[in-house]
Amino acid sequence: MPGGLIHSEDLAEELLIEMKGMVLGYAEQQADCWTFHRPRRLPEHLSNVYRVDAHQAGTPEMMQVLMGSQLGTDGLYVGDLLAGEQALPGVRVFLPPYALSHHLGVFGRTGAGKSNLMMVLLRSVLAHNQKVATGATQGPAASVLAIDPHDEFRFWHSATGGKDGIHGIVKSYSPQEQATLVHPFYYLTGRHLATEGLERRVVFSRADVLPEDLVSISDFSEQQVAFVNQQCAQWGEHWIGRVLMGDTQGPGGFEQGPDFLPGTVSAVQRRLDFLRRGRSQIFAPFDPELGAPYESLLPDLICALEQGRVIIVDTTLMGELEQFLLTTVVARTLFTLRRALRSVEKPKDLEGAIRRAFGNDEDQGQVGLRTLADVLIDHLEAGRLPYLTENQLKGTDQLPYVNVVVEEAPSVLNPQRMKFGSIFRDISRQGRKFGIGLTVVSQQVTEIDDGILTQLNTELVMALGNEGERKAALKNASADLSGFERELQVMGKGQVMVSGSYKDVPLPVQVPEFDQLP
Repeated sequence: MPGGLIHSEDLAEELLIEMKGMVLGYAEQQADCWTFHRPRRLPEHLSNVYRVDAHQAGTPEMMQVLMGSQLGTDGLYVGDLLAGEQALPGVRVFLPPYALSHHLGVFGRTGAGKSNLMMVLLRSVLAHNQKVATGATQGPAASVLAIDPHDEFRFWHSATGGKDGIHGIVKSYSPQEQATLVHPFYYLTGRHLATEGLERRVVFSRADVLPEDLVSISDFSEQQVAFVNQQCAQWGEHWIGRVLMGDTQGPGGFEQGPDFLPGTVSAVQRRLDFLRRGRSQIFAPFDPELGAPYESLLPDLICALEQGRVIIVDTTLMGELEQFLLTTVVARTLFTLRRALRSVEKPKDLEGAIRRAFGNDEDQGQVGLRTLADVLIDHLEAGRLPYLTENQLKGTDQLPYVNVVVEEAPSVLNPQRMKFGSIFRDISRQGRKFGIGLTVVSQQVTEIDDGILTQLNTELVMALGNEGERKAALKNASADLSGFERELQVMGKGQVMVSGSYKDVPLPVQVPEFDQLP
């Protein structure tokens, strides 16, 4: 051990001094390397204990050797290991890139530093993709759909003299790097922009939306669910417009279907009211016969995510339901496509699998989301949807890890919303085999559905002021956080407990200020 560290035996005669700490584990030298072990294997009554001094020369190098297997050596940089209240400079903690497809939970009270943590992670994903593109690291690239409810990530603190955000990173790339790592866009917003380049105004279509998307973000009764499913079966991609206009029967009515009470129809119309023309910021009407053709950025967004892109979505002008619907539609579309890809073995069968996955089966008389399927197949044939290489199907393990960030998670991922099913529950259970993960961001752990929580493989837990929330975080952690109850209450801004199923022990980490990063 480096000289100057305090050894427990040095205090044997200091009867008035009591040292307390949290044992992370212990390291043993085997052959020419050190291995790190869980603390439960530590014979505490026989072991010497050292207090790490962050200012002692040689300490960072020592910790990197002893804890290298837990810190990681490459991947997504999170921050530096904490020793008490001091960060050990140079003792960097990484998440493996595949963690993005195995689901993350980011929990912390207001002001704990969640936004700064997300900025550091987004920067790390961009750096990882750059290494993949240059061959400096092996494995798939990574994609993140980052919902930004405060429009912070693009410029960060540049308006107040601080560092530029993702915009600054993108602008630092060469034209070739922008084409490889960023094109066609990195920033989407509901605002009308003076000029559009790599920043675009986001527009989706009503023809992109299925009943299940709306049912998962708003309260529907069983009768209302049955009604919207019937309307979608009758009208396909036109169903929202028909319901809003009150044209729910059509020629001949539903001779074989049930009748629905006027109150049920009116209740559904109220729930769809935010999608009316002039009220929605991003969902455009769809009725080609009345001059409202298909207008949607969804196919381009899906193609971008399948090529390894970090995409920020500014939701400041969107209502809560619009924000949740956008996230849901993207997640469901991506999940549907990857399942279709996994369902076939021959390239010639892929088009049919995609159409059936979106309910567009002309042989069965099903319209489904026909226009969306048409555009996606056009992109597949043009190579923009990268599922084919030299007329060979790609495996999902050859595609980027994709992570969808769910902000304000309790509003969407609570047990009440899950009663009729949810794409997020499906992804939490099956997404990792398709390379798709969730990042659940919340101030509350207790309000998240247990089915989602139990599938999280990585938890980034910041300060939590409520005792119930701390207990829930401890209970749900992938690595044992017993003994860290106090830390979760008093941790400073930017301090985070990192636990993962691929790490033997939880690690206390100081997330650097994004403004201070080189």
